[in-house]
Amino acid sequence: MQEGCIVYLIGGQEIPEADDLKANCRELGLQADQVALVGAKQGFFEVEEAWHYLLTQGCGRVNLLVVQCAEGKLAAVHPPVRLYG
Repeated sequence: MQEGCIVYLIGGQEIPEADDLKANCRELGLQADQVALVGAKQGFFEVEEAWHYLLTQGCGRVNLLVVQCAEGKLAAVHPPVRLYG
């Protein structure tokens, strides 16, 4: 079963294009096979769109991680929340 993670970026910030979201999720304690970004300027616009995308990619478990970008690194605002699976 694949695991998916929705990274919800708050504050209207942007993350660098070269940033590896899977590696950032691993650093924050989540093992994700697929990652979807939700942000004001990047990725999906709504959590539901990203969730649907991950389900159609075969993810049997989906977690939500709310983050902010501080000094070029992602920092979790809250612990991850399991949305599905």
